[in-house]
Amino acid sequence: MVARKRKEVEPKYKRLSRIYYNRMFPRRHDALKVAWSVAAGVFIGIWPTIGVAILLTLAFCALFRLPKVPGVVSSFVANPFTQFGFFYPAGYALGCWIYHPGKISFDFLGEFERISFRNCIVILKNLWVNAADHLIAFMIGITIVAAIGGFIFFVLAYFIVSYRKKKWIAGKTGYIHNLIAEDEVLIKESKKGKKPMMHIYPFKALRPVNPAEAETISALPYDVMNRAEAKAMAEGLPHSYLRVTRAELELPDSVDAYDPKVYAHARENLDKMIADGVIAYDKKPCLYVYRQTMNGREQYGLVCCVPAADYFNGIIKKHELTRADKEEDRLRHVLATNANTGPVFLTYRDQGQFDVFGAVTKRKPVYDFVSKGDGFGHTVWVIDDDAEIEAIRKSFESVPVSYIADGHHRSAAGARAASYRAEQNPNNTGDEEYNRYLAILFPSTQLKILDYNRVLKDLNGRTPEQLMAEMEKVFDIVELDSMKSPEKQNQVNFYMGGKWYACTFKAQFLKNLGPVDSLDVALLQRLVLKPLFDIDDPRTSKRIDFVGGIRGLGELVKRVDSGECACAFAMYPTTLDQLMNIADAGEIMPPKSTWFEPKLRDGLLVHSLD
Repeated sequence: MVARKRKEVEPKYKRLSRIYYNRMFPRRHDALKVAWSVAAGVFIGIWPTIGVAILLTLAFCALFRLPKVPGVVSSFVANPFTQFGFFYPAGYALGCWIYHPGKISFDFLGEFERISFRNCIVILKNLWVNAADHLIAFMIGITIVAAIGGFIFFVLAYFIVSYRKKKWIAGKTGYIHNLIAEDEVLIKESKKGKKPMMHIYPFKALRPVNPAEAETISALPYDVMNRAEAKAMAEGLPHSYLRVTRAELELPDSVDAYDPKVYAHARENLDKMIADGVIAYDKKPCLYVYRQTMNGREQYGLVCCVPAADYFNGIIKKHELTRADKEEDRLRHVLATNANTGPVFLTYRDQGQFDVFGAVTKRKPVYDFVSKGDGFGHTVWVIDDDAEIEAIRKSFESVPVSYIADGHHRSAAGARAASYRAEQNPNNTGDEEYNRYLAILFPSTQLKILDYNRVLKDLNGRTPEQLMAEMEKVFDIVELDSMKSPEKQNQVNFYMGGKWYACTFKAQFLKNLGPVDSLDVALLQRLVLKPLFDIDDPRTSKRIDFVGGIRGLGELVKRVDSGECACAFAMYPTTLDQLMNIADAGEIMPPKSTWFEPKLRDGLLVHSLD
């Protein structure tokens, strides 16, 4: 037997250095929070806190909700060698230069040589009487040295953690981006001279076996609730699809939502539901019609699969930026479960396609229920006739493009998962099931975008009177006699101090605007939120929050009157035409521009990659 080659043992000092570095500058935490934690640890460590530096650092980090480990590790920058060898002497010298203490007449060295219990009190008394100004000088100097050290390490920590995080994410996703770039070139080459058109595919849906259980199995999308809310929604429902899409609800709260255990547990739960006969695959590839009913309004969507190539080639158009961490989360979930567990919400300009598949709704549905939580209706029909499927597929070839209405992260993850699987298969032909992902196509004429409103946590140092005076430079303002939504575009309704105001943007701000700049949310951001409230990025600012129109204007009044917020802006909804025009122009909509209701249910129809 050939002996295995022994792994070379890394020197101990290298391992310790790497551990110290990783704990001091962790790449998974927020860079700013790590920087404050490191600065606090360095400052407290350098300051004369021998014996209690770690406790003080822990207390500081707990008080301001900062990561504790970087701060504790950083406090060891000050140790007996650096303290007495550099920091204390430097602090004392700097303090003496600033404070100019008098000369010491007391012979400390001589007294310390003869120190005993008898003359201890005498020595301490002489220190207090003869050297108090030296102690003050030392404290002034060491505080300045500690502050300088904390500042230096704050800057270092912020840039190191930011760089490590960026490099880590880039390293994990770089190979996918290379694939995407290659695919885009190949697709564009193959499409030269050809008219763009949509491609849809039937699939063998993984769906509830018992129609009576469809309501309790299906669930709201994973990203419309937090962890605690997901746990509450799934309580008492052993087969709720939240146990797949939000598998962390079954794990201890100490387990991070992005921990590999979460994705593995999602796969376990999905496999168990299949093994228990709760859900099963259709016997042949089918198309499906999904009707949603809300307050008497109906919308019909065609459930199908779309090719990742259409996403990369711009046949499926985007209008939002995606966040790397959320995109990575969904990619890992798709690959772990080997399935698109939730559909992407697409829309298109109808050219008669609804007439082709709309006849299906005259038949008996496989699922038909009203969800108890919100009172919305959900109905599903199966299209399993091959001739009917082909006619529907052919009809969509006359539609050049579709638009992502909701689900940009799911769409990106579905396309990236397809690229990853294709890269793993050297014999990939492009016809494999994993090259497509789950989508629901709704005609744009049936959809309605709800308002997406803003609430502000404070007035940015202004009084209500001062704020109104500043806003009058931007709006024509009329006080309303009651709570009302804006009646038209370029108008926002403002609530503060128990009163509602109709605020119409002045005409001078509405000239020569592009598709994005003309949006009310963009105008409000540029003319009000940034200059008056110092909100540069509404996605990251802690001073603003967003309220979906489904909650009603009463939610805005509630949050302001409770004191949680200072004021609120009720927005006029973005239109479908605006969304599609922006996507056609290749531009990006401002964050929190659209709110679609009702939400699509996860778990009614699931697409497996194999």
